[in-house]
Amino acid sequence: MICTSNYRNFHSDRFAPVAISKHLGLDNPDYHGEYYSKLVPEPYIWHVWHNNRGKISEEANNRYYVQEYWNQVLSKLNPQEVYNELNNRILLSYEANTDFCHRHIVAAWFEILLGETVPEVKVKDYQIEEVDRPEYIKEYLEDAMRFNRNMRGFHSLRALYLFEKGEKLELLADELESKTGECHDDYRQLACFLRCDADMAEEEYNKRYR
Repeated sequence: MICTSNYRNFHSDRFAPVAISKHLGLDNPDYHGEYYSKLVPEPYIWHVWHNNRGKISEEANNRYYVQEYWNQVLSKLNPQEVYNELNNRILLSYEANTDFCHRHIVAAWFEILLGETVPEVKVKDYQIEEVDRPEYIKEYLEDAMRFNRNMRGFHSLRALYLFEKGEKLELLADELESKTGECHDDYRQLACFLRCDADMAEEEYNKRYR
Protein backbone atom coordinates (compact mmCIF):
# COMPACT_ATOMS: atom_id res chain seq x y z
CA MET A 1 0.00 0.00 0.00
CA ILE A 2 1.10 3.57 -0.74
CA CYS A 3 0.06 6.67 1.19
CA THR A 4 0.66 10.37 0.60
CA SER A 5 1.30 13.27 2.97
CA ASN A 6 3.22 16.53 3.33
CA TYR A 7 6.46 17.19 5.17
CA ARG A 8 4.72 19.13 7.99
CA ASN A 9 2.42 16.21 8.79
CA PHE A 10 5.03 13.47 8.71
CA HIS A 11 6.78 12.99 12.04
CA SER A 12 8.00 9.42 12.30
CA ASP A 13 10.99 7.20 11.80
CA ARG A 14 8.72 4.13 11.79
CA PHE A 15 7.62 4.43 8.16
CA ALA A 16 9.54 4.77 4.91
CA PRO A 17 9.06 8.23 3.37
CA VAL A 18 9.79 9.10 -0.26
CA ALA A 19 10.10 12.70 -1.41
CA ILE A 20 8.63 13.53 -4.81
CA SER A 21 9.28 17.30 -4.81
CA LYS A 22 12.16 19.45 -5.99
CA HIS A 23 14.59 21.54 -3.89
CA LEU A 24 14.59 18.89 -1.21
CA GLY A 25 18.00 19.67 0.24
CA LEU A 26 17.39 23.42 0.34
CA ASP A 27 13.95 23.46 1.89
CA ASN A 28 14.07 20.28 3.98
CA PRO A 29 17.58 19.96 5.48
CA ASP A 30 16.34 17.51 8.12
CA TYR A 31 14.81 15.12 5.61
CA HIS A 32 16.83 11.90 5.23
CA GLY A 33 14.46 9.63 3.37
CA GLU A 34 14.40 8.47 -0.22
CA TYR A 35 13.96 10.68 -3.27
CA TYR A 36 11.98 9.57 -6.33
CA SER A 37 12.72 11.90 -9.22
CA LYS A 38 10.42 10.19 -11.74
CA LEU A 39 7.35 11.83 -10.20
CA VAL A 40 8.84 15.30 -9.75
CA PRO A 41 6.97 17.85 -11.94
CA GLU A 42 8.77 19.74 -14.67
CA PRO A 43 9.63 23.18 -13.17
CA TYR A 44 7.86 25.14 -15.91
CA ILE A 45 4.50 23.56 -15.00
CA TRP A 46 4.63 25.01 -11.51
CA HIS A 47 5.88 28.41 -12.72
CA VAL A 48 3.07 28.78 -15.27
CA TRP A 49 0.50 27.58 -12.76
CA HIS A 50 1.83 29.96 -10.08
CA ASN A 51 1.90 32.95 -12.47
CA ASN A 52 -1.65 32.23 -13.60
CA ARG A 53 -3.08 32.45 -10.09
CA GLY A 54 -5.56 35.31 -9.93
CA LYS A 55 -5.42 35.81 -13.72
CA ILE A 56 -7.59 32.86 -14.75
CA SER A 57 -10.10 30.78 -12.83
CA GLU A 58 -8.79 28.38 -10.22
CA GLU A 59 -10.40 25.46 -12.04
CA ALA A 60 -8.83 26.36 -15.40
CA ASN A 61 -5.45 26.84 -13.76
CA ASN A 62 -5.58 23.53 -11.90
CA ARG A 63 -6.77 21.74 -15.03
CA TYR A 64 -3.77 23.19 -16.87
CA TYR A 65 -1.42 21.78 -14.24
CA VAL A 66 -3.05 18.33 -14.29
CA GLN A 67 -2.98 18.18 -18.10
CA GLU A 68 0.69 19.15 -18.29
CA TYR A 69 1.69 16.82 -15.45
CA TRP A 70 -0.04 13.98 -17.28
CA ASN A 71 1.51 14.94 -20.65
CA GLN A 72 5.05 15.49 -19.41
CA VAL A 73 5.37 13.04 -16.51
CA LEU A 74 2.74 10.37 -15.87
CA SER A 75 2.01 9.43 -19.50
CA LYS A 76 5.66 8.46 -19.91
CA LEU A 77 5.70 6.08 -16.93
CA ASN A 78 4.47 2.53 -16.36
CA PRO A 79 2.04 2.86 -13.43
CA GLN A 80 2.47 -0.74 -12.24
CA GLU A 81 6.27 -0.47 -12.22
CA VAL A 82 6.11 2.82 -10.31
CA TYR A 83 3.63 1.40 -7.81
CA ASN A 84 5.82 -1.66 -7.23
CA GLU A 85 8.89 0.52 -6.70
CA LEU A 86 7.07 2.72 -4.17
CA ASN A 87 4.93 0.13 -2.39
CA ASN A 88 4.86 0.33 1.42
CA ARG A 89 6.05 3.95 1.36
CA ILE A 90 4.59 7.38 2.04
CA LEU A 91 5.01 9.93 -0.76
CA LEU A 92 5.78 13.44 0.47
CA SER A 93 5.55 16.94 -0.98
CA TYR A 94 4.90 20.43 0.39
CA GLU A 95 1.24 21.42 0.07
CA ALA A 96 -1.34 20.98 2.82
CA ASN A 97 -3.58 17.92 2.79
CA THR A 98 -6.56 19.65 1.21
CA ASP A 99 -4.60 21.92 -1.17
CA PHE A 100 -4.03 21.28 -4.84
CA CYS A 101 -0.83 19.22 -5.21
CA HIS A 102 0.78 16.83 -7.68
CA ARG A 103 0.91 14.05 -5.06
CA HIS A 104 -2.90 13.98 -5.22
CA ILE A 105 -2.62 13.56 -9.00
CA VAL A 106 -0.29 10.60 -8.49
CA ALA A 107 -2.76 9.03 -6.05
CA ALA A 108 -5.59 9.46 -8.58
CA TRP A 109 -3.38 7.93 -11.32
CA PHE A 110 -2.87 4.75 -9.28
CA GLU A 111 -6.58 4.56 -8.52
CA ILE A 112 -7.74 5.13 -12.11
CA LEU A 113 -5.38 2.70 -13.84
CA LEU A 114 -4.55 0.13 -11.17
CA GLY A 115 -7.62 0.24 -8.94
CA GLU A 116 -5.36 0.95 -5.96
CA THR A 117 -6.57 3.25 -3.18
CA VAL A 118 -3.85 5.66 -2.02
CA PRO A 119 -4.99 7.51 1.13
CA GLU A 120 -3.82 10.95 2.25
CA VAL A 121 -2.53 10.73 5.82
CA LYS A 122 -1.01 12.50 8.79
CA VAL A 123 1.71 10.49 10.53
CA LYS A 124 3.18 10.76 14.02
CA ASP A 125 5.34 7.96 15.36
CA TYR A 126 3.24 4.80 14.87
CA GLN A 127 -0.02 6.65 14.43
CA ILE A 128 -1.49 7.15 10.94
CA GLU A 129 -4.62 9.29 10.54
CA GLU A 130 -6.36 9.25 7.17
CA VAL A 131 -7.58 12.69 6.03
CA ASP A 132 -9.55 14.04 3.08
CA ARG A 133 -7.92 15.15 -0.16
CA PRO A 134 -9.43 17.29 -2.97
CA GLU A 135 -11.99 15.13 -4.78
CA TYR A 136 -11.95 17.14 -8.00
CA ILE A 137 -8.39 16.14 -8.91
CA LYS A 138 -9.42 12.65 -10.00
CA GLU A 139 -12.01 14.14 -12.36
CA TYR A 140 -9.43 16.54 -13.82
CA LEU A 141 -6.95 13.72 -14.35
CA GLU A 142 -9.52 11.49 -16.05
CA ASP A 143 -10.36 14.35 -18.42
CA ALA A 144 -6.66 14.94 -19.11
CA MET A 145 -6.05 11.26 -19.84
CA ARG A 146 -8.99 11.11 -22.24
CA PHE A 147 -8.07 14.27 -24.15
CA ASN A 148 -7.31 13.47 -27.82
CA ARG A 149 -7.08 9.78 -26.97
CA ASN A 150 -8.49 6.83 -28.87
CA MET A 151 -10.46 4.97 -26.22
CA ARG A 152 -10.77 1.92 -28.50
CA GLY A 153 -14.47 1.61 -27.69
CA PHE A 154 -13.93 1.59 -23.92
CA HIS A 155 -15.39 4.05 -21.43
CA SER A 156 -13.12 2.96 -18.58
CA LEU A 157 -9.51 4.15 -18.58
CA ARG A 158 -8.54 1.12 -16.49
CA ALA A 159 -10.15 -1.18 -19.07
CA LEU A 160 -8.23 0.54 -21.85
CA TYR A 161 -4.99 0.26 -19.86
CA LEU A 162 -5.48 -3.49 -19.34
CA PHE A 163 -6.46 -4.08 -22.97
CA GLU A 164 -3.41 -2.21 -24.30
CA LYS A 165 -1.17 -4.04 -21.83
CA GLY A 166 -2.40 -7.35 -23.24
CA GLU A 167 -1.97 -6.07 -26.78
CA LYS A 168 1.68 -5.28 -26.07
CA LEU A 169 2.22 -8.81 -24.76
CA GLU A 170 0.78 -10.29 -27.96
CA LEU A 171 3.06 -8.09 -30.07
CA LEU A 172 6.02 -9.19 -27.94
CA ALA A 173 5.05 -12.84 -28.46
CA ASP A 174 4.89 -12.27 -32.23
CA GLU A 175 8.30 -10.61 -32.22
CA LEU A 176 9.97 -13.31 -30.14
CA GLU A 177 8.45 -16.12 -32.18
CA SER A 178 9.63 -14.56 -35.43
CA LYS A 179 13.16 -14.21 -34.05
CA THR A 180 13.54 -17.55 -32.28
CA GLY A 181 10.95 -19.80 -33.89
CA GLU A 182 9.85 -20.79 -30.41
CA CYS A 183 6.27 -20.61 -29.17
CA HIS A 184 5.42 -18.07 -26.48
CA ASP A 185 1.98 -19.15 -25.44
CA ASP A 186 2.72 -17.94 -21.90
CA TYR A 187 2.60 -14.34 -23.13
CA ARG A 188 -0.51 -15.02 -25.17
CA GLN A 189 -2.23 -16.56 -22.17
CA LEU A 190 -1.41 -13.53 -20.04
CA ALA A 191 -2.74 -11.31 -22.82
CA CYS A 192 -5.98 -13.30 -22.80
CA PHE A 193 -6.31 -12.86 -19.04
CA LEU A 194 -5.73 -9.12 -19.42
CA ARG A 195 -8.46 -8.85 -22.06
CA CYS A 196 -10.85 -10.59 -19.66
CA ASP A 197 -9.80 -8.21 -16.89
CA ALA A 198 -10.40 -5.30 -19.27
CA ASP A 199 -13.92 -6.52 -20.01
CA MET A 200 -14.66 -6.84 -16.30
CA ALA A 201 -13.25 -3.38 -15.59
CA GLU A 202 -15.43 -1.93 -18.36
CA GLU A 203 -18.51 -3.71 -17.02
CA GLU A 204 -17.85 -2.46 -13.50
CA TYR A 205 -17.31 1.09 -14.75
CA ASN A 206 -20.54 1.08 -16.75
CA LYS A 207 -22.53 -0.21 -13.77
CA ARG A 208 -21.12 2.52 -11.56
CA TYR A 209 -21.08 5.55 -13.84
CA ARG A 210 -23.30 4.97 -16.89
